[in-house]
Amino acid sequence: MKHLPTLRNNLSSVPLVAVNYNINNKLLLASALCLSFSATAENTPADGEASVDTMTVTARHVKESAKDIPFTVNVIDNKQIVEQQENTLEKALNDTVGIQVISNMGGAKSIRMRGVGSVLPMSGDDSSVSIIVDGMPQSIKNTTLNLLDVERVEVLKGPQGTLFGRNSEAGAINIISQKPTLYLERDFKTEFGEDNHKLTQGVISGPLSDTLSGRLAVLYDETDSIIDNHYDNEPVSILRNKMARGSLLWEPSENTSILFITEVEDAMGMDDMYMMRPYGHHPKIDIPNSSDKSDKKIYRFNFKVEHELENSVLTSITGYSHTKIDTQSPIYEGDLYNHLIGMRPPSNWSFITHENLFNQEFRISSKQEDSIFWVAGINYYKNDRHRNTYDVFDVFYPVNPLNADIHRKFETDNVGIFGEISYPITDKFKLTAGIRQSYEKKNYRAKWYANSIYKNAAPNMPATALDKQKITDHYTTGRFGFNFILNDNATLYALYSRGYKTGGFNDQGTDFATLGVADQAYKSAYVNAYETGLKLENDSSTLGLNTAIFHNNTKREHLMAYNPATFVSVVENYDTRSYGVELDGFWKTPWNLELIGGLGYTNAKIVGTPNKSLAEVKKHNSIPDTAKWNANITLRHTMPLNIAGLDLETRISNRYIGSRKNDVQNTFGLKPYNKLDARISIKNANAQVYIWGDNLLNKTYDLWGYYIPAMYAGGPDATIGSPGRGRTVGIGFAYSY
Repeated sequence: MKHLPTLRNNLSSVPLVAVNYNINNKLLLASALCLSFSATAENTPADGEASVDTMTVTARHVKESAKDIPFTVNVIDNKQIVEQQENTLEKALNDTVGIQVISNMGGAKSIRMRGVGSVLPMSGDDSSVSIIVDGMPQSIKNTTLNLLDVERVEVLKGPQGTLFGRNSEAGAINIISQKPTLYLERDFKTEFGEDNHKLTQGVISGPLSDTLSGRLAVLYDETDSIIDNHYDNEPVSILRNKMARGSLLWEPSENTSILFITEVEDAMGMDDMYMMRPYGHHPKIDIPNSSDKSDKKIYRFNFKVEHELENSVLTSITGYSHTKIDTQSPIYEGDLYNHLIGMRPPSNWSFITHENLFNQEFRISSKQEDSIFWVAGINYYKNDRHRNTYDVFDVFYPVNPLNADIHRKFETDNVGIFGEISYPITDKFKLTAGIRQSYEKKNYRAKWYANSIYKNAAPNMPATALDKQKITDHYTTGRFGFNFILNDNATLYALYSRGYKTGGFNDQGTDFATLGVADQAYKSAYVNAYETGLKLENDSSTLGLNTAIFHNNTKREHLMAYNPATFVSVVENYDTRSYGVELDGFWKTPWNLELIGGLGYTNAKIVGTPNKSLAEVKKHNSIPDTAKWNANITLRHTMPLNIAGLDLETRISNRYIGSRKNDVQNTFGLKPYNKLDARISIKNANAQVYIWGDNLLNKTYDLWGYYIPAMYAGGPDATIGSPGRGRTVGIGFAYSY
């Protein structure tokens, strides 16, 4: 893990762990007003703006009503993404209850749902929430979380391994981009704001022939880093994103469509930095100028063929992506180490990662209008990832095993066969059953070459080392549940599902170099999840309320622990338990006022630990970064101005995150906070001018936090973390024609 502080070898070995029911509208309204809400619907009328009129999703690969799905699906549509400035997946997910995004400078470190997921990921492949873009799975490392020209984001809670495959232990995020249109569509948006925020986005779509249409979307976005450098009081980096997506849709007949998508992203400045707490209103760090960089380039290609038969639909999705990540940073940050030991040792480490991902899926499914839902298919997934450590120098701790050039190669092959059916026993009662059988093989190779600093400090130690391992795994995932239609306005459901996450190899293991033994592979993890809920919506689709109660039992969840005295990272597995309740809904009032939001409660604990744990974690400790309470609410009001067809639209939203623990030892707590955002626009049918403000209360809050013990007897300790961005305001203009 980049920028994790380290300790000298002659100090104490204190571990550091990165750790419709027939209900009248009055009763439904009274219940809704006691809660916060979250919209869960998708529709695309002629003007291109989504609404909550049709609750249609593709959460099971077939278009169907959200109320017919026996688990929670939260839909973030294009209108919400635009109006709430949710130009990244992180922002969109933060407005969805029950999700924890642990991120830094725009990059995801890990994502958990309902307290389920890796406490600290072991590797770039160790993810518990799968991210799927237009049917193509993405690893947590080959996505920047940017959202460009997106139709909707479907957040699928609970294990989704049945239909979405590997790394869906906690849930899945299904991103659907806008498709080419057979009519001319052009959109342009530009923004300027504080922290030198600049954003320009353009889209053009339309017919190229009677059967062929195309679409092109481009984005340029840049913002100063949250953190300044002590040396010149300038931002330590500029977060800069460049992104383009081109797509072609060929429909040679009414029954056949072929969609090709190509996409490129270039992200800079997404540095994984830490600094001493408390941060103050103007966070600063002490590192040499130009000593830190993080560049990520991603190329994606996606090819989807869909053919409609008389009683079914055939689909083939072929995807490939290539990612290159180049990072560099000092090992020791000055403010922290001046505090701990009275000096900042000169240091550097650099990493470069190449990842190639290929995915092929064939499936056959029912049609949207069929009374019996079913889908079956086969999937092949291949991932080759190279991670190299280079240009490392640490003269403060010369026998640091990272004082070396390290070349690692990770290969993953996975084959899955799956199927699911929802069968109506009666007109009101429907059973759902799904199963997936998976086979996975992983190969790992690592070569270690000590540099001159290490060789001079340890002349009797080997200067080279090799590690070569492989693991195979067969596993079954699935789910079983039911839907019961109480009436036209209410559906009751219950579901049991089993999720699974394969084991693998530590990205930073060095035992093979220092101890002469193969680095320990981390074990697989699995979860038994139970959910029951009620989905309510009135006849006019102006009022809706969803309730879900969940309970998850997870075995062998993953944790990577560091011994800071030796720089050795080890893998550990913990049993965890989480339960809670979520409420979300919407209300479109008769007064041009819409309320959307959600309220969630999650109680997540560690209930089983290894007999001998480097991390020294106690049973019943809270799972870190998981707040018991979280909520969001959005109020949107539209008022006609009676001037040239103009409307005044006001949107105010607030996100509340409760207190949570910082690490698995529960060393200290991170304080709760409210984040208040607003947007005011003057608009007509084609254009709008708007002003926006994020974190208007200018709250200082933690994205994450760690405890650093004293480095010598009687010495000072410290806490570190990364702050969220303070108050920013800006102005924007958008035009569609």
